[in-house]
Amino acid sequence: MGRLQAQDYQSKRDRIKASATVLFAEKGFYGTSIIDIAKACNTVKSRLYYYFPSKGQLFYEIIKDHAVVLVDTLLPILQNRELDARSRLEHYAKELLGMNVKYRAQHKLILNELGALSSEQSREINFLLRRNVEALYPTLIELNPKLKENEHLHFPTAMMFIGMINWTHTWYNRPENESERDLSVGEFAQLLCDTFLDGYSA
Repeated sequence: MGRLQAQDYQSKRDRIKASATVLFAEKGFYGTSIIDIAKACNTVKSRLYYYFPSKGQLFYEIIKDHAVVLVDTLLPILQNRELDARSRLEHYAKELLGMNVKYRAQHKLILNELGALSSEQSREINFLLRRNVEALYPTLIELNPKLKENEHLHFPTAMMFIGMINWTHTWYNRPENESERDLSVGEFAQLLCDTFLDGYSA
């Protein structure tokens, strides 16, 4: 008979992942030891191995969890045909920017630490992340029909738009209270979309 799991097994795994996420974001995957994670969780290294077989598996699950959240949140927006193309893009930008602010540590890991994944893990995560890029193509084509005849521009155009959002994390990060920011998430997302679609001098 296999070992029975405690009733709070999943909640403890979630707490370990939350603590490890912060450490990985602050120190990087290779700069964070399993002992560091154990200390942050007020436990011992051997106890962590009951919940995760390795630091690499723990890191992979953190990355995958966030990649799945991104897909589950963003794809339905782009598939919503009750909205016109511009509204879909604006909604996409607001949700992505909002998640980048809310899940700042996970976002930092996806931008900077994917090289710590194994080859198989990397393929899986990149497949998930690529879905959010490719799902933009139909909306971008609606907004600029010329793109339909220039397939080689689909990916760079989508990445240019996403890059405008993703790399704001280097400065759009304080204060945490949105009411104290010069621009709210919604206002900033609108500014990004207006600039991307209409140009800076429009």
